[in-house]
Amino acid sequence: MCFLRFLAQARSTLGRHLADASPVAWAAATDVTGRKLHLVMGNESCDLDSAVSAVTLAFVYAQRHREHDYVPILNIPRRDYPLKTEVGHLFVKCGIAEPVLLFRDDIPREVVQDVNVILVDHHVSPLAPNVTEILDHRPLEDSSPSFKKLPTLCQLDIDASVGSCASLVAQRYFAEDQPRSTGVAQLLHATIVLDTINFAPAAKRYGPKDEAMVQKLESELKYGVAQRSSLFDELVAARADISKLTLTEVLRKDMKVLQTDRQVVPLAGMPILVRDFVEKSGAEKAVREFGVESNLLVILGMYVSPADGQVQRDLALISLSGQSQFVERVRQALMESNEPKLELRPHEVDTRFMGGCFLRQHNVQATRKHILPIVKRALLEWEADHGCDCDEVYFFKEKPQLGLS
Repeated sequence: MCFLRFLAQARSTLGRHLADASPVAWAAATDVTGRKLHLVMGNESCDLDSAVSAVTLAFVYAQRHREHDYVPILNIPRRDYPLKTEVGHLFVKCGIAEPVLLFRDDIPREVVQDVNVILVDHHVSPLAPNVTEILDHRPLEDSSPSFKKLPTLCQLDIDASVGSCASLVAQRYFAEDQPRSTGVAQLLHATIVLDTINFAPAAKRYGPKDEAMVQKLESELKYGVAQRSSLFDELVAARADISKLTLTEVLRKDMKVLQTDRQVVPLAGMPILVRDFVEKSGAEKAVREFGVESNLLVILGMYVSPADGQVQRDLALISLSGQSQFVERVRQALMESNEPKLELRPHEVDTRFMGGCFLRQHNVQATRKHILPIVKRALLEWEADHGCDCDEVYFFKEKPQLGLS
């Protein structure tokens, strides 16, 4: 079966297991065919790496293990898909239309009762008891309570040395002679090029596996190395295209949330510098809408120069409730971090926008996956010092819709 036909049939494949998505029918008719349903899920930010890893790995496994069914799930509500501009751009380029895709809110709560889950581009999930395999390139969080709930036989491929989870999927793709798909190869190739910042030495966002996989993909596609630059520029432009988004949607475009019983801290990643964002008309209104009911907002900005590919990063800490001590606690943790050292300094031109703290990040190699654990530790330390007895932090964009309470 070709890749595009596989995606077009994913909904009907899911429907056979959901028995028309009826909870009553689902409870009465699970596993009637003896085929097991496997959901292949990316993370809650649904960036290009996450989305591509989910759809390509599901296809590869579906062709190799035909006794079971594999369905890719984009781990966001369908309404948020237009915010993922680089995902939509590459998918359309490869012939993938939005209607054939399955999203988190397409899955009834009942489905989680009797399915296997494969996680790509993340390894901490409320679905841990159902997880059978993980492919990820984030630093291991083996102390997380949900990570400890993984089944004993769960297969782990967690390699922080690679710049893109798509490289791990590409390894699976090349592990056997079949299937072969131009569409799959194009998606994996483009994603690795973007995630590694086109193998820019200054960014240091790649490892030997990324290089080996992109070379094998280029050999299969008959691409030249020179094509990487134009492809990278195209994807960066698509990611930075916020012309059709409101400022609130720009903040939500690539968002994660740190949440405990007493704190909700959104972390927004933007394709422009925060310092430039706050100069836009309506920025304060957008920030207030984005951070409603939150004590602290963490906004991460990144700008990639179209001229030379140079990366700039900055961040902002803003408290809508005026908790200056809380902001200072997190700022201090970020400034003092040595693993990695973020090299944060004030912007050359100071701003008093909403009383926030704005810092330029001179270590451009450090990404949100490095910053998020620092904020997490500061959050837990703050709660411990102020009498909060909660010791668990969940990471998700909004309340999950997969049978979770």
